[in-house]
Amino acid sequence: MVSFREIIKNNIVPKLLDDVEQCRIFNEADMQYRAAHHLDKACYPELYLTNQPVIPVGQRRGKTNVKPDIVVFHPKEGPVTAVELKCFIGNDSPSFSTIVNPVWQDIEKLHGFHKRYEKSSTNAFAIVLVNVEDRELFAQFQKEFSTNRDEWMKHYLFIHLINIYCDDNGRKRRWYDGWREEWRNLQKHFSGL
Repeated sequence: MVSFREIIKNNIVPKLLDDVEQCRIFNEADMQYRAAHHLDKACYPELYLTNQPVIPVGQRRGKTNVKPDIVVFHPKEGPVTAVELKCFIGNDSPSFSTIVNPVWQDIEKLHGFHKRYEKSSTNAFAIVLVNVEDRELFAQFQKEFSTNRDEWMKHYLFIHLINIYCDDNGRKRRWYDGWREEWRNLQKHFSGL
């Protein structure tokens, strides 16, 4: 049986990158739809996938609701994994905090999910899609998201940072310039509707 970690890393992440290249993702809603589509096809038949379910977290007075972007459920055992998605492809020159702060806020949702479903959930994922041409800035993002801030993250949280501009080694993607022109043309077209 293939683990969710392998499914996300080897199946979902490359397919999301293909979706970007084919101009199927313009924003976070598109990204969530495409991730759910791919994840649903990759999941085991006995599991259910839900988009943004409301999950109560905490005890009595401190009880709040969190809504992870995607949660996979087993009908008898409960939630198995959760996925948070962030999409920053429309901003060619983002600042460090513009990306980092919202990502860590979403990761806090996964922390709540972990506390609530510690027995049934074995891991959670954050998939972050960026368009960063500045290689030094991208290296800062890689460093920021490669370390575990808290103890609960070890062996539980897996963050996948996808840069449209370049791969993990800093090599510009061959299709980037054509994609950027096509993406901007389509974005103008869709904004006029």
